[in-house]
Amino acid sequence: MSKIDSLNSKKTLFVDIGNSSIKVAFTEDGIWEKVNDSFKSVTYLISWLNSHLDSVEKLIVASVRKDHFLLLKNQVTDLKIVHISIQDIDFDTLNYTTLNTLGIDRYLVCLGAYHQVKKSVVVIDAGSACTIDMMDGKGIFQGGVIMPGLQSILNIFKSSAPELPEISPEIPKIWPGKSTAESLQWGQVSLFRDGMRSSLERYKEEFGEFSLFITGGDSKIVSNLISIPSKRDEFLIFKGMKAFIGG
Repeated sequence: MSKIDSLNSKKTLFVDIGNSSIKVAFTEDGIWEKVNDSFKSVTYLISWLNSHLDSVEKLIVASVRKDHFLLLKNQVTDLKIVHISIQDIDFDTLNYTTLNTLGIDRYLVCLGAYHQVKKSVVVIDAGSACTIDMMDGKGIFQGGVIMPGLQSILNIFKSSAPELPEISPEIPKIWPGKSTAESLQWGQVSLFRDGMRSSLERYKEEFGEFSLFITGGDSKIVSNLISIPSKRDEFLIFKGMKAFIGG
């Protein structure tokens, strides 16, 4: 049973449709809450929404999957759906050349961070891919970095070298690695960490100081790995969606 079932009034739901996951959230008395159900597919989300029409007023949707959004739009016809796409963004706030391939989630997490501090921000979104993007002090999205996510890096040898041991996402205390597991950690986990640190240093050299935010499924691990002052915020994309629609 989802917490939303117990609410007295209809809620606006914010829906984030990513490449590998779907997340749904809402605000209650100014506090963000995630819908507890696990939405493993868009078809399940559609079924869930159609069975919760009495609890939902409208949907605010950001999707990097056009096919999933069209399916949602065509099969959830009793709810108002507000779709946020790159085409809705003021192009003067996008310093980016290939807008047709820019994921709306990259812009929205930066907007969610910028809306909180009103100064330059960098956002690490650590999911199946890891993006490291910047929005400057004028609210202009400056682009960023797309690198493999931590789990992709940890799984890179599973098919090509299946005899290698599995490792935990930690950096060994001794250099170089004194075991195969430690050697893998230096080659995989450290590679991931150092890539992020290098990107952050480049942002600082190019743009100056910024506030760092971390979001996504691996945000806690990333925060521990980079050991740089930052703010973890699992609701960052939803806050960006709310800020965009003027909430």
